[in-house]
Amino acid sequence: MTAEAPPPTPRLRLRGMRRSFGAVRAVRDVDLDVAPGSVHALLGENGAGKSTLMNIVYGIHRRDAGSIAVDGRDLDVASPADAIAAGLAMVHQHHMLVPSLTVAETVALATGSRRPTWNRRAAASRVRELSERLRLDIGPNARIQDLSLAGRQRVEILTAVHRDARLLILDEPTAILAPSEVDPFFELLRRMAADGRSIILITHRMREVFAVCDTISVMRKGELVFTAATADTTPAEVLGHVVTSAPRKAPAVAASRAPGAVALEVDGLEAPGAAGTTGLAGCSLTVRSGEIVGVAGVEGNGQGDLVAILAGVAAPSAGAIRLAGEPVRGRARRDQLTVVPEDRHHEGLVLELSVAENLVLDHLGDFTRGGLLRRRALAEHARRQIEEFAIVTPGPAAPLRSMSGGNQQKVVLARALGSRPAVLVASQATRGLDPGAAGAVLDKIREARDHGTGVLYIGSDLDEVLDVADRVVVLYGGRVVGESVEPKADRARIAAWMVGGREDGAA
Repeated sequence: MTAEAPPPTPRLRLRGMRRSFGAVRAVRDVDLDVAPGSVHALLGENGAGKSTLMNIVYGIHRRDAGSIAVDGRDLDVASPADAIAAGLAMVHQHHMLVPSLTVAETVALATGSRRPTWNRRAAASRVRELSERLRLDIGPNARIQDLSLAGRQRVEILTAVHRDARLLILDEPTAILAPSEVDPFFELLRRMAADGRSIILITHRMREVFAVCDTISVMRKGELVFTAATADTTPAEVLGHVVTSAPRKAPAVAASRAPGAVALEVDGLEAPGAAGTTGLAGCSLTVRSGEIVGVAGVEGNGQGDLVAILAGVAAPSAGAIRLAGEPVRGRARRDQLTVVPEDRHHEGLVLELSVAENLVLDHLGDFTRGGLLRRRALAEHARRQIEEFAIVTPGPAAPLRSMSGGNQQKVVLARALGSRPAVLVASQATRGLDPGAAGAVLDKIREARDHGTGVLYIGSDLDEVLDVADRVVVLYGGRVVGESVEPKADRARIAAWMVGGREDGAA
Protein backbone atom coordinates (compact mmCIF):
# COMPACT_ATOMS: atom_id res chain seq x y z
CA MET A 1 0.00 0.00 0.00
CA THR A 2 1.33 3.42 -1.00
CA ALA A 3 1.56 5.85 1.86
CA GLU A 4 -0.42 9.04 1.48
CA ALA A 5 1.64 12.11 0.65
CA PRO A 6 1.90 14.53 3.56
CA PRO A 7 -0.14 17.73 3.21
CA PRO A 8 1.78 20.66 1.73
CA THR A 9 3.44 23.08 4.10
CA PRO A 10 1.06 26.00 4.71
CA ARG A 11 2.00 29.23 3.02
CA LEU A 12 0.98 30.98 6.25
CA ARG A 13 0.74 29.28 9.63
CA LEU A 14 -0.45 31.17 12.72
CA ARG A 15 -0.52 29.67 16.17
CA GLY A 16 -1.82 31.17 19.42
CA MET A 17 -2.06 34.72 18.08
CA ARG A 18 -3.09 37.31 20.68
CA ARG A 19 -3.42 41.08 20.66
CA SER A 20 -5.06 43.46 23.14
CA PHE A 21 -5.65 47.18 23.07
CA GLY A 22 -5.95 48.18 26.69
CA ALA A 23 -8.75 46.11 28.18
CA VAL A 24 -10.05 45.06 24.74
CA ARG A 25 -8.87 41.65 23.58
CA ALA A 26 -8.99 42.11 19.81
CA VAL A 27 -7.42 38.75 18.88
CA ARG A 28 -7.76 35.69 21.11
CA ASP A 29 -5.56 32.60 20.61
CA VAL A 30 -6.08 32.33 16.84
CA ASP A 31 -4.69 29.35 14.90
CA LEU A 32 -4.91 29.66 11.11
CA ASP A 33 -3.41 27.86 8.10
CA VAL A 34 -3.48 29.25 4.55
CA ALA A 35 -2.55 26.80 1.81
CA PRO A 36 -0.23 27.70 -1.07
CA GLY A 37 -1.96 28.56 -4.35
CA SER A 38 -5.35 29.17 -2.69
CA VAL A 39 -7.86 31.95 -2.09
CA HIS A 40 -8.82 31.96 1.61
CA ALA A 41 -11.77 34.08 2.80
CA LEU A 42 -11.64 35.69 6.25
CA LEU A 43 -15.11 36.76 7.36
CA GLY A 44 -16.66 38.39 10.41
CA GLU A 45 -18.57 41.43 11.54
CA ASN A 46 -16.90 44.81 11.95
CA GLY A 47 -14.76 44.60 15.07
CA ALA A 48 -14.45 40.80 14.90
CA GLY A 49 -10.65 41.06 14.71
CA LYS A 50 -10.04 40.25 11.02
CA SER A 51 -8.10 43.36 10.08
CA THR A 52 -6.25 43.39 13.42
CA LEU A 53 -5.07 39.80 12.83
CA MET A 54 -3.88 40.63 9.32
CA ASN A 55 -2.23 43.84 10.52
CA ILE A 56 -0.24 41.67 12.95
CA VAL A 57 0.82 39.38 10.10
CA TYR A 58 1.86 42.43 8.07
CA GLY A 59 3.77 44.02 10.94
CA ILE A 60 1.54 47.04 11.52
CA HIS A 61 0.67 45.74 15.02
CA ARG A 62 2.92 43.69 17.25
CA ARG A 63 1.44 40.46 18.57
CA ASP A 64 1.23 39.96 22.33
CA ALA A 65 1.71 36.21 21.93
CA GLY A 66 1.80 33.54 19.24
CA SER A 67 3.92 32.49 16.28
CA ILE A 68 3.99 33.29 12.55
CA ALA A 69 5.52 31.01 9.92
CA VAL A 70 5.68 31.51 6.15
CA ASP A 71 6.47 28.46 4.00
CA GLY A 72 7.57 26.63 7.14
CA ARG A 73 9.98 29.32 8.31
CA ASP A 74 9.30 31.11 11.59
CA LEU A 75 9.18 34.89 11.32
CA ASP A 76 9.46 37.74 13.77
CA VAL A 77 7.46 40.39 11.92
CA ALA A 78 8.19 43.71 13.62
CA SER A 79 7.31 46.01 10.71
CA PRO A 80 5.82 45.97 7.21
CA ALA A 81 9.41 45.93 5.89
CA ASP A 82 9.89 42.53 7.58
CA ALA A 83 6.65 41.26 6.03
CA ILE A 84 7.60 42.50 2.56
CA ALA A 85 11.03 40.88 2.83
CA ALA A 86 9.26 37.58 3.68
CA GLY A 87 7.11 37.77 0.54
CA LEU A 88 3.93 39.24 2.07
CA ALA A 89 1.86 42.13 0.75
CA MET A 90 -1.30 43.81 1.98
CA VAL A 91 -3.78 45.94 0.06
CA HIS A 92 -5.75 47.93 2.62
CA GLN A 93 -9.34 49.05 2.26
CA HIS A 94 -8.04 52.64 2.49
CA HIS A 95 -5.12 52.71 0.10
CA MET A 96 -1.61 53.60 1.28
CA LEU A 97 -0.07 55.22 -1.80
CA VAL A 98 1.68 58.56 -2.31
CA PRO A 99 -0.86 60.66 -4.26
CA SER A 100 1.70 62.85 -6.06
CA LEU A 101 3.67 59.94 -7.57
CA THR A 102 3.08 58.28 -10.93
CA VAL A 103 2.48 54.54 -11.25
CA ALA A 104 6.04 54.02 -12.52
CA GLU A 105 7.47 56.03 -9.60
CA THR A 106 5.36 53.98 -7.18
CA VAL A 107 6.72 50.73 -8.60
CA ALA A 108 10.27 52.09 -8.49
CA LEU A 109 9.76 53.10 -4.85
CA ALA A 110 8.52 49.59 -4.10
CA THR A 111 11.78 48.16 -5.43
CA GLY A 112 13.49 49.44 -2.30
CA SER A 113 16.71 50.43 -4.05
CA ARG A 114 19.07 52.67 -2.07
CA ARG A 115 20.55 54.16 -5.23
CA PRO A 116 20.04 57.94 -5.54
CA THR A 117 18.80 57.66 -9.14
CA TRP A 118 16.33 55.39 -10.85
CA ASN A 119 15.79 54.21 -14.39
CA ARG A 120 12.56 55.86 -15.54
CA ARG A 121 12.42 53.87 -18.77
CA ALA A 122 12.94 50.54 -17.02
CA ALA A 123 10.23 51.35 -14.43
CA ALA A 124 7.76 52.30 -17.17
CA SER A 125 8.57 49.12 -19.07
CA ARG A 126 8.02 47.04 -15.94
CA VAL A 127 4.62 48.65 -15.35
CA ARG A 128 3.56 47.93 -18.95
CA GLU A 129 4.77 44.33 -18.66
CA LEU A 130 2.93 43.65 -15.40
CA SER A 131 -0.20 45.52 -16.50
CA GLU A 132 -0.39 43.43 -19.65
CA ARG A 133 0.32 40.15 -17.85
CA LEU A 134 -2.26 40.82 -15.12
CA ARG A 135 -4.70 42.59 -17.49
CA LEU A 136 -4.89 45.60 -15.19
CA ASP A 137 -5.06 48.40 -17.79
CA ILE A 138 -2.74 50.75 -15.86
CA GLY A 139 -0.40 53.19 -17.62
CA PRO A 140 3.03 54.02 -16.15
CA ASN A 141 2.57 57.80 -16.32
CA ALA A 142 -0.82 58.00 -14.60
CA ARG A 143 -0.61 59.94 -11.33
CA ILE A 144 -2.00 58.18 -8.25
CA GLN A 145 -4.13 61.17 -7.18
CA ASP A 146 -5.86 61.14 -10.57
CA LEU A 147 -6.84 57.46 -10.44
CA SER A 148 -10.17 56.15 -9.24
CA LEU A 149 -10.21 54.04 -6.09
CA ALA A 150 -10.39 50.91 -8.26
CA GLY A 151 -7.38 52.16 -10.21
CA ARG A 152 -5.39 52.70 -7.02
CA GLN A 153 -6.27 49.19 -5.93
CA ARG A 154 -4.89 47.83 -9.19
CA VAL A 155 -1.66 49.76 -8.60
CA GLU A 156 -1.26 48.18 -5.15
CA ILE A 157 -1.78 44.69 -6.62
CA LEU A 158 0.66 45.47 -9.43
CA THR A 159 3.22 46.64 -6.86
CA ALA A 160 2.76 43.47 -4.80
CA VAL A 161 3.35 41.26 -7.84
CA HIS A 162 6.37 43.38 -8.77
CA ARG A 163 7.80 42.56 -5.33
CA ASP A 164 7.04 38.89 -6.07
CA ALA A 165 4.76 38.58 -3.03
CA ARG A 166 3.77 34.97 -2.33
CA LEU A 167 0.97 35.91 0.08
CA LEU A 168 -1.37 38.78 -0.73
CA ILE A 169 -3.83 40.09 1.90
CA LEU A 170 -6.78 41.98 0.40
CA ASP A 171 -9.01 44.00 2.76
CA GLU A 172 -12.49 44.50 1.24
CA PRO A 173 -11.16 44.66 -2.35
CA THR A 174 -14.54 44.47 -4.10
CA ALA A 175 -16.10 47.24 -2.00
CA ILE A 176 -14.83 49.79 -4.53
CA LEU A 177 -15.69 47.80 -7.67
CA ALA A 178 -18.73 48.17 -9.89
CA PRO A 179 -20.67 44.98 -10.72
CA SER A 180 -19.01 44.73 -14.13
CA GLU A 181 -15.53 44.90 -12.53
CA VAL A 182 -16.05 42.09 -10.02
CA ASP A 183 -15.80 39.08 -12.35
CA PRO A 184 -12.59 40.32 -14.04
CA PHE A 185 -11.15 40.91 -10.57
CA PHE A 186 -12.01 37.34 -9.57
CA GLU A 187 -10.33 36.09 -12.73
CA LEU A 188 -7.22 38.01 -11.65
CA LEU A 189 -7.30 36.32 -8.23
CA ARG A 190 -7.66 32.89 -9.83
CA ARG A 191 -4.72 33.57 -12.16
CA MET A 192 -2.59 34.65 -9.21
CA ALA A 193 -3.56 31.53 -7.23
CA ALA A 194 -2.85 29.30 -10.24
CA ASP A 195 0.58 30.94 -10.36
CA GLY A 196 1.22 29.65 -6.84
CA ARG A 197 0.37 32.77 -4.85
CA SER A 198 -1.88 32.61 -1.79
CA ILE A 199 -4.57 35.22 -1.22
CA ILE A 200 -6.42 36.10 1.98
CA LEU A 201 -9.66 37.86 1.14
CA ILE A 202 -11.25 39.93 3.92
CA THR A 203 -14.81 40.63 2.86
CA HIS A 204 -18.46 40.80 3.88
CA ARG A 205 -19.96 39.71 0.56
CA MET A 206 -21.04 36.10 0.88
CA ARG A 207 -21.90 35.64 -2.79
CA GLU A 208 -18.38 36.62 -3.80
CA VAL A 209 -16.82 34.32 -1.22
CA PHE A 210 -18.54 31.31 -2.72
CA ALA A 211 -17.66 32.42 -6.24
CA VAL A 212 -13.89 32.63 -5.81
CA CYS A 213 -12.61 31.20 -2.50
CA ASP A 214 -11.27 27.71 -1.77
CA THR A 215 -11.49 27.97 2.03
CA ILE A 216 -13.56 30.06 4.44
CA SER A 217 -12.66 31.10 7.99
CA VAL A 218 -14.85 33.15 10.32
CA MET A 219 -13.78 35.33 13.24
CA ARG A 220 -16.12 36.47 15.99
CA LYS A 221 -15.18 38.65 18.97
CA GLY A 222 -11.49 38.09 18.31
CA GLU A 223 -11.68 34.30 18.04
CA LEU A 224 -11.51 31.99 15.02
CA VAL A 225 -14.81 30.11 15.29
CA PHE A 226 -15.12 28.30 11.96
CA THR A 227 -13.01 27.04 9.06
CA ALA A 228 -14.17 24.85 6.16
CA ALA A 229 -13.53 24.17 2.52
CA THR A 230 -15.98 26.23 0.48
CA ALA A 231 -17.28 23.07 -1.19
CA ASP A 232 -18.16 21.58 2.21
CA THR A 233 -20.32 24.41 3.56
CA THR A 234 -23.19 26.72 2.60
CA PRO A 235 -23.84 30.48 2.79
CA ALA A 236 -26.46 29.89 5.49
CA GLU A 237 -24.05 27.91 7.66
CA VAL A 238 -21.29 30.49 7.26
CA LEU A 239 -23.64 33.39 7.99
CA GLY A 240 -24.77 31.62 11.14
CA HIS A 241 -21.19 31.76 12.40
CA VAL A 242 -20.66 35.38 11.30
CA VAL A 243 -23.72 37.01 12.85
CA THR A 244 -23.65 37.51 16.60
CA SER A 245 -26.82 39.51 17.06
CA ALA A 246 -30.47 38.89 16.36
CA PRO A 247 -31.54 39.52 12.77
CA ARG A 248 -32.21 43.17 12.07
CA LYS A 249 -35.88 44.04 11.86
CA ALA A 250 -37.19 45.41 8.60
CA PRO A 251 -37.38 49.20 8.71
CA ALA A 252 -40.79 50.64 9.45
CA VAL A 253 -42.56 51.83 6.32
CA ALA A 254 -44.04 55.30 6.52
CA ALA A 255 -47.80 55.52 6.06
CA SER A 256 -47.31 57.75 3.04
CA ARG A 257 -44.09 58.08 1.11
CA ALA A 258 -45.38 60.16 -1.78
CA PRO A 259 -42.48 62.49 -2.63
CA GLY A 260 -42.97 66.23 -2.31
CA ALA A 261 -41.64 69.16 -4.28
CA VAL A 262 -38.29 69.13 -6.06
CA ALA A 263 -35.60 69.62 -3.39
CA LEU A 264 -32.49 69.32 -5.59
CA GLU A 265 -32.14 70.02 -9.28
CA VAL A 266 -28.92 69.32 -11.18
CA ASP A 267 -29.11 70.93 -14.61
CA GLY A 268 -26.60 70.25 -17.37
CA LEU A 269 -23.47 69.96 -15.22
CA GLU A 270 -20.20 69.80 -17.14
CA ALA A 271 -16.81 69.02 -15.58
CA PRO A 272 -13.54 67.69 -16.99
CA GLY A 273 -12.65 64.25 -15.68
CA ALA A 274 -9.46 63.16 -13.98
CA ALA A 275 -7.43 60.31 -15.47
CA GLY A 276 -9.54 57.16 -15.63
CA THR A 277 -12.88 59.02 -15.32
CA THR A 278 -15.26 60.57 -17.83
CA GLY A 279 -16.05 63.74 -15.89
CA LEU A 280 -19.55 65.17 -16.38
CA ALA A 281 -21.05 65.76 -19.82
CA GLY A 282 -24.40 67.45 -19.36
CA CYS A 283 -25.54 65.63 -16.22
CA SER A 284 -29.13 66.44 -15.22
CA LEU A 285 -31.30 64.91 -12.50
CA THR A 286 -33.80 65.84 -9.79
CA VAL A 287 -34.44 64.68 -6.23
CA ARG A 288 -37.75 65.37 -4.51
CA SER A 289 -38.23 65.76 -0.79
CA GLY A 290 -39.13 62.47 0.83
CA GLU A 291 -37.58 60.20 -1.80
CA ILE A 292 -34.34 58.31 -2.32
CA VAL A 293 -32.90 58.57 -5.82
CA GLY A 294 -30.26 55.93 -6.42
CA VAL A 295 -27.39 56.61 -8.80
CA ALA A 296 -26.06 53.44 -10.43
CA GLY A 297 -23.08 53.26 -12.74
CA VAL A 298 -19.65 51.76 -13.28
CA GLU A 299 -17.14 53.72 -11.19
CA GLY A 300 -15.44 56.48 -13.16
CA ASN A 301 -18.51 57.66 -15.07
CA GLY A 302 -18.78 60.98 -13.25
CA GLN A 303 -20.00 59.96 -9.81
CA GLY A 304 -16.99 61.43 -8.01
CA ASP A 305 -17.20 64.68 -9.97
CA LEU A 306 -20.90 64.98 -9.19
CA VAL A 307 -20.34 64.50 -5.45
CA ALA A 308 -17.42 66.96 -5.39
CA ILE A 309 -19.52 69.64 -7.08
CA LEU A 310 -22.53 69.06 -4.82
CA ALA A 311 -20.22 69.18 -1.78
CA GLY A 312 -18.86 72.54 -2.93
CA VAL A 313 -15.25 71.39 -3.20
CA ALA A 314 -15.21 71.62 -7.01
CA ALA A 315 -16.87 73.91 -9.51
CA PRO A 316 -18.57 72.84 -12.75
CA SER A 317 -17.45 74.31 -16.05
CA ALA A 318 -21.11 74.65 -17.03
CA GLY A 319 -24.56 73.94 -15.62
CA ALA A 320 -26.42 74.82 -12.46
CA ILE A 321 -27.52 73.43 -9.08
CA ARG A 322 -30.76 74.52 -7.45
CA LEU A 323 -32.15 73.82 -3.98
CA ALA A 324 -35.93 74.28 -3.73
CA GLY A 325 -35.74 76.26 -6.94
CA GLU A 326 -33.03 78.67 -5.74
CA PRO A 327 -29.54 78.59 -7.32
CA VAL A 328 -26.60 77.33 -5.27
CA ARG A 329 -23.30 79.11 -5.80
CA GLY A 330 -20.09 78.52 -3.86
CA ARG A 331 -20.80 77.75 -0.20
CA ALA A 332 -24.19 79.52 -0.14
CA ARG A 333 -27.08 77.38 1.18
CA ARG A 334 -24.71 74.47 1.84
CA ASP A 335 -26.29 73.98 5.29
CA GLN A 336 -29.35 72.66 3.44
CA LEU A 337 -27.31 70.07 1.53
CA THR A 338 -24.98 67.68 3.38
CA VAL A 339 -22.69 64.98 2.03
CA VAL A 340 -21.51 61.56 3.17
CA PRO A 341 -18.25 61.19 1.17
CA GLU A 342 -17.14 57.88 -0.31
CA ASP A 343 -13.77 57.84 1.49
CA ARG A 344 -14.64 58.41 5.14
CA HIS A 345 -11.01 58.30 6.34
CA HIS A 346 -9.64 60.95 4.01
CA GLU A 347 -12.71 63.08 3.32
CA GLY A 348 -15.09 62.61 6.24
CA LEU A 349 -13.16 62.13 9.47
CA VAL A 350 -10.10 63.12 11.46
CA LEU A 351 -9.12 59.87 13.12
CA GLU A 352 -6.87 61.51 15.71
CA LEU A 353 -9.76 63.62 17.07
CA SER A 354 -12.46 62.42 19.44
CA VAL A 355 -15.95 61.21 18.58
CA ALA A 356 -17.40 64.48 19.92
CA GLU A 357 -15.07 66.63 17.81
CA ASN A 358 -15.73 64.62 14.64
CA LEU A 359 -19.48 65.00 15.12
CA VAL A 360 -19.19 68.80 14.72
CA LEU A 361 -16.33 69.20 12.23
CA ASP A 362 -18.45 71.20 9.79
CA HIS A 363 -20.00 73.47 12.42
CA LEU A 364 -17.35 73.68 15.13
CA GLY A 365 -18.07 77.38 15.57
CA ASP A 366 -21.40 76.50 17.21
CA PHE A 367 -19.44 75.05 20.12
CA THR A 368 -16.88 77.78 20.71
CA ARG A 369 -16.86 80.93 22.80
CA GLY A 370 -14.02 83.42 22.63
CA GLY A 371 -12.08 81.01 20.44
CA LEU A 372 -12.31 78.19 23.00
CA LEU A 373 -14.29 74.98 22.75
CA ARG A 374 -17.30 74.66 25.06
CA ARG A 375 -16.41 71.13 26.11
CA ARG A 376 -19.54 70.47 28.17
CA ALA A 377 -21.88 71.49 25.33
CA LEU A 378 -19.79 69.46 22.88
CA ALA A 379 -20.02 66.35 25.08
CA GLU A 380 -23.79 66.74 25.58
CA HIS A 381 -24.34 67.04 21.83
CA ALA A 382 -22.16 63.97 21.26
CA ARG A 383 -24.08 61.91 23.82
CA ARG A 384 -27.37 62.70 22.07
CA GLN A 385 -25.95 61.72 18.68
CA ILE A 386 -24.34 58.57 20.07
CA GLU A 387 -27.69 57.46 21.46
CA GLU A 388 -29.76 58.41 18.41
CA PHE A 389 -27.45 56.70 15.92
CA ALA A 390 -26.51 53.74 18.15
CA ILE A 391 -22.78 54.51 17.90
CA VAL A 392 -20.78 51.95 19.87
CA THR A 393 -18.00 53.85 21.65
CA PRO A 394 -16.59 54.14 25.19
CA GLY A 395 -17.76 57.77 25.21
CA PRO A 396 -17.63 61.18 23.51
CA ALA A 397 -13.93 61.65 24.32
CA ALA A 398 -12.84 58.34 22.74
CA PRO A 399 -10.52 58.76 19.73
CA LEU A 400 -12.24 57.86 16.48
CA ARG A 401 -9.32 55.68 15.42
CA SER A 402 -10.24 53.18 18.17
CA MET A 403 -13.66 52.44 16.65
CA SER A 404 -14.79 49.94 14.00
CA GLY A 405 -15.49 51.06 10.45
CA GLY A 406 -19.22 50.71 10.93
CA ASN A 407 -19.25 53.02 13.93
CA GLN A 408 -16.97 55.51 12.20
CA GLN A 409 -19.47 55.64 9.34
CA LYS A 410 -22.30 56.23 11.80
CA VAL A 411 -20.39 59.30 13.03
CA VAL A 412 -20.19 60.64 9.46
CA LEU A 413 -23.91 59.98 8.96
CA ALA A 414 -24.86 61.51 12.32
CA ARG A 415 -23.01 64.69 11.44
CA ALA A 416 -24.62 64.85 7.98
CA LEU A 417 -28.16 64.30 9.28
CA GLY A 418 -27.85 66.20 12.55
CA SER A 419 -28.96 69.48 10.97
CA ARG A 420 -32.04 67.87 9.32
CA PRO A 421 -30.89 68.90 5.83
CA ALA A 422 -33.24 69.34 2.90
CA VAL A 423 -30.97 67.14 0.79
CA LEU A 424 -28.53 64.37 1.74
CA VAL A 425 -25.96 63.15 -0.79
CA ALA A 426 -24.62 59.75 0.32
CA SER A 427 -21.74 58.27 -1.66
CA GLN A 428 -20.78 54.63 -0.99
CA ALA A 429 -22.31 54.94 2.49
CA THR A 430 -21.93 51.23 3.34
CA ARG A 431 -18.56 50.56 1.74
CA GLY A 432 -16.57 48.06 3.81
CA LEU A 433 -19.32 47.53 6.41
CA ASP A 434 -20.64 44.19 7.60
CA PRO A 435 -24.32 43.39 6.90
CA GLY A 436 -25.48 44.54 10.34
CA ALA A 437 -23.64 47.87 10.23
CA ALA A 438 -24.67 48.44 6.60
CA GLY A 439 -28.29 47.74 7.47
CA ALA A 440 -28.19 50.24 10.35
CA VAL A 441 -26.79 52.95 8.04
CA LEU A 442 -29.43 52.28 5.38
CA ASP A 443 -32.18 52.36 8.02
CA LYS A 444 -31.06 55.85 9.08
CA ILE A 445 -31.07 57.00 5.47
CA ARG A 446 -34.59 55.64 4.98
CA GLU A 447 -35.65 57.32 8.22
CA ALA A 448 -34.32 60.65 6.92
CA ARG A 449 -36.32 60.10 3.73
CA ASP A 450 -39.44 59.40 5.74
CA HIS A 451 -38.96 62.69 7.60
CA GLY A 452 -38.87 64.62 4.32
CA THR A 453 -35.20 64.73 3.36
CA GLY A 454 -34.45 64.21 -0.31
CA VAL A 455 -31.65 61.65 -0.69
CA LEU A 456 -29.26 61.14 -3.59
CA TYR A 457 -27.73 57.70 -2.95
CA ILE A 458 -24.64 56.80 -4.98
CA GLY A 459 -23.45 53.21 -4.67
CA SER A 460 -21.31 50.63 -6.46
CA ASP A 461 -23.34 47.64 -5.21
CA LEU A 462 -26.22 47.49 -7.68
CA ASP A 463 -28.32 45.19 -5.50
CA GLU A 464 -28.04 47.63 -2.60
CA VAL A 465 -28.93 50.62 -4.78
CA LEU A 466 -32.00 48.79 -6.07
CA ASP A 467 -33.00 47.85 -2.52
CA VAL A 468 -32.75 51.32 -0.97
CA ALA A 469 -33.88 53.57 -3.84
CA ASP A 470 -37.40 54.67 -4.73
CA ARG A 471 -36.12 55.69 -8.15
CA VAL A 472 -32.86 54.91 -9.96
CA VAL A 473 -30.92 56.89 -12.55
CA VAL A 474 -27.86 55.52 -14.36
CA LEU A 475 -24.72 57.54 -15.04
CA TYR A 476 -22.72 56.57 -18.11
CA GLY A 477 -20.15 58.77 -19.78
CA GLY A 478 -20.89 61.60 -17.38
CA ARG A 479 -24.60 61.92 -18.07
CA VAL A 480 -27.85 60.22 -17.09
CA VAL A 481 -28.67 57.60 -19.73
CA GLY A 482 -31.64 55.90 -18.11
CA GLU A 483 -34.17 56.15 -15.30
CA SER A 484 -36.42 53.62 -13.60
CA VAL A 485 -39.26 54.15 -11.15
CA GLU A 486 -39.45 50.39 -10.55
CA PRO A 487 -35.79 49.61 -9.88
CA LYS A 488 -36.05 45.96 -8.82
CA ALA A 489 -38.25 45.08 -11.77
CA ASP A 490 -35.84 46.81 -14.15
CA ARG A 491 -32.61 45.27 -12.84
CA ALA A 492 -31.51 43.81 -16.19
CA ARG A 493 -32.24 47.05 -18.01
CA ILE A 494 -30.36 49.10 -15.41
CA ALA A 495 -27.35 46.76 -15.62
CA ALA A 496 -27.37 47.17 -19.42
CA TRP A 497 -27.48 50.98 -19.15
CA MET A 498 -24.46 50.85 -16.83
CA VAL A 499 -22.29 49.44 -19.64
CA GLY A 500 -23.75 51.62 -22.40
CA GLY A 501 -26.70 49.47 -23.46
CA ARG A 502 -29.70 50.92 -25.27
CA GLU A 503 -32.79 52.39 -23.62
CA ASP A 504 -34.58 49.06 -24.14
CA GLY A 505 -31.82 47.28 -22.22
CA ALA A 506 -30.13 45.66 -25.19
CA ALA A 507 -26.36 45.84 -25.49
